[in-house]
Amino acid sequence: MEALDILEKRIDALTRVLGPVREADTGEGIVDSLCSANALLSEATTGRTQLQQCVSRAGELEKYLDPNFLDEHQQVRSKEVYLNAVAPELHTQAEQLERIKQLEPALGAEYFRSIPSECLDQLKQVTQNNGEYAQQSELIEESLILAMKRYGEIQEGLLSSLDAMSERLDQVEQRMEQKKKSDLNKDVPPTD
Repeated sequence: MEALDILEKRIDALTRVLGPVREADTGEGIVDSLCSANALLSEATTGRTQLQQCVSRAGELEKYLDPNFLDEHQQVRSKEVYLNAVAPELHTQAEQLERIKQLEPALGAEYFRSIPSECLDQLKQVTQNNGEYAQQSELIEESLILAMKRYGEIQEGLLSSLDAMSERLDQVEQRMEQKKKSDLNKDVPPTD
């Protein structure tokens, strides 16, 4: 029923764009026509394995024919490269977090309240250093993102240049073939 509701909404949207649809004399509505067409298609494909395979892979074909498919694939690759670049750092941070969790019972102990001020100053310095490292890692992350975008632009430029070069090569090959044919026609003596 949900599929029919979606179909009905799409038909309503098309009706708003195209205007009212004139009903056929038979009294058959659009939904009935679509159901009949579906029944006819299923009858036509019954017993024909090649057609059934084509129909079953129609969704996959639409996915590949989508103009955004290549862009989405490249975005996935970019994210994969980024994750591979950041993975070691994330791994070390996860290990540190696990170690902190293990030490958590001891960190709340009473004897930590009597830490000398020198140690507290060192802890503050370590905290500041960690903040600076976090900022540096954010800057590195931003530069990696910009580098990946630039890489995508360069790749797109190279692909368009290669397409243009391929077209030029095709044109040169056609000219060479035409010249060979004209040279052959000049060399062949006329027959009497």
